[in-house]
Amino acid sequence: MSPAKSHPLIRQDWIHVGEGHQLFLAQYGDPQGIPVLYLHGGPGAGCNPQELRLFIDRGFHIYLLDQRAAGRSKPCGEVANNDFPSLVKDIERVRHWAGVEAWCLLGGSFGATLGYLYSCIYPERVLSQIYWGMFIPSDEGMLWLYGRGGAAQIFSSQYREFAAGNGDTLDSLFSHFTDSFNHPDPEVRRQSVMRWLGWELALAVPGFELSEALAEQGGALARVELHYARNDYFGGYQLMKRVGGDLTCPTIILQGELDWVCPQRLVDEFLEHHGPELLRSRLVKGGYHTLADDKMCRAVAEAVTQMGRYLATGSSPNLVSTHGGVDEKRANE
Repeated sequence: MSPAKSHPLIRQDWIHVGEGHQLFLAQYGDPQGIPVLYLHGGPGAGCNPQELRLFIDRGFHIYLLDQRAAGRSKPCGEVANNDFPSLVKDIERVRHWAGVEAWCLLGGSFGATLGYLYSCIYPERVLSQIYWGMFIPSDEGMLWLYGRGGAAQIFSSQYREFAAGNGDTLDSLFSHFTDSFNHPDPEVRRQSVMRWLGWELALAVPGFELSEALAEQGGALARVELHYARNDYFGGYQLMKRVGGDLTCPTIILQGELDWVCPQRLVDEFLEHHGPELLRSRLVKGGYHTLADDKMCRAVAEAVTQMGRYLATGSSPNLVSTHGGVDEKRANE
């Protein structure tokens, strides 16, 4: 049975959040079930109903929210009035609109970063949360992802194709892509989007080839990602450091052993210095960055199942995974 058939569509809406943006929200599952907000990555990636496969059990009211300029939100690819603080506020606007008192959060990569921030700023609105491939938008995190001394040392040929001789500094790299994304020649624009997305895909799912169709759909994603990277994620890391210890709900972060986009080392260093005592970090053995990886997908789905069962019964949370590919570790030991 397909994920959508297991969790039927309840309704879908475009929600006006101001500043020229409308967010697309699709609701699935049980209207009386445990409310769960899914936060996609990117920024700018948008949601896919295939992500409903994470919910093995029924009994969830699932909210798939396309963030500003992402997916079916309008206007697609718009970078004006699109920043980290606005995305956090949008989550709270959507919660008010939906009439949800408190909900669970679920997200990967940039979605994990966004959800983490929201749960620290609005701790009373989050029941429990599960994240994977969490991105740390620090200088070190950006240098690892886009600079010559990080992932580029492991994927050297892919980085040379990506940077095309413009990787001396992040400023020069981002300026090059800004010019290319706005070039009057559509072929230059297309090729630059292919290079941007191809680099990210090489790290997230090594060996996967970027198709022309995927690149065509990914132009908005590339523009939004560049917008955030070039603006240092709008102070997101400083905000994470300031409020990072304010979590009050059970929180699980799963990090793939082979996550070349967001290495576990950077996540653990952040949690050690800024995370609360209750926070758990787990290594998914042999796991990559995305849900396209079976190991990561199974680990997340198992954690979601356990979360739903303890919330449904009112029992104490026990999110220690029994999956053979997951190691649990305390981030603050």
